[in-house]
Amino acid sequence: MTPEDIINHPPIILSQEERKRYFSEGYTSSPAITPPELLKKIQQMSADFLEKSRELEASNEFFDLGPNHSSQTPHVRRLRRPVDAHPFFWELATSEFLTGIAADLVGPDVKFHSAKLNYKWPGGGEIVKWHQDIPAWPHTNYSPVTIGIYLDDVTTKTGPLACVPGSHNGKIFSHYDLNENWTGSIRPDEENEAGVADAVNLTGPAGTVIAINCRTVHGSSSNLTDQTRPLLLFVYSSADAFPWTAAPTPTSKTGEIVRGISAKFPHIDPRPCPVPPDWARLGYGSIFTAQSKM
Repeated sequence: MTPEDIINHPPIILSQEERKRYFSEGYTSSPAITPPELLKKIQQMSADFLEKSRELEASNEFFDLGPNHSSQTPHVRRLRRPVDAHPFFWELATSEFLTGIAADLVGPDVKFHSAKLNYKWPGGGEIVKWHQDIPAWPHTNYSPVTIGIYLDDVTTKTGPLACVPGSHNGKIFSHYDLNENWTGSIRPDEENEAGVADAVNLTGPAGTVIAINCRTVHGSSSNLTDQTRPLLLFVYSSADAFPWTAAPTPTSKTGEIVRGISAKFPHIDPRPCPVPPDWARLGYGSIFTAQSKM
């Protein structure tokens, strides 16, 4: 579906102005719209998994651990595939709340792609360099959207996500270095062209929901506070978007229709997207491991 088709459907969760901002700027933010009881449940689940990580000495299928992790001081960079780690997260992914937001942005027929729970710890270890999402998992069109829920208040000091307005309508940058090694980020010599100086910080109180288009240039800076900044992320697409490479972080639910009906034909956007590494053969750690190799 085109943005014009989507915006003609009545809004479900987001306001019409928020939807228009998303299609105009490539992102939108809705302060504190997560129902309070739902937010408390997500916060508790996050705390439970952080506590469980104390038992681990190395990363595994669900936990991506940072270099400073120990039983005394947990350092979880990412909870991978939360929809497989606990039934609650799949219930959330298929809830009216989240699928309604997704439908507001991709159309009435919604497909699930992936999920993760990221943590930005004090000290700057989880800086996320400027990048776009779609080069890692190309689709036949550019409907994929990442929807995030802030578990705690996010300020300019906690290293919020920052997005470049309108960059979703620009070029897709290479996420390889000059030696053709995948880095998961835009090369430093192309950052000016990507407009990173114009990036807008997406701050907001706990319960804020953000949405970022798969082409939008974004990143995040150091956490300058003494508090951890968790961010729960779900990726959806229109039902007529089909991946043409292996997913880097597949789940057992990847590709399921979570709202509406399956597509009979793909929507093919003619704008090209570079080919990513063969994740099925090479495997994928996380954006943190990819970018740390630079």
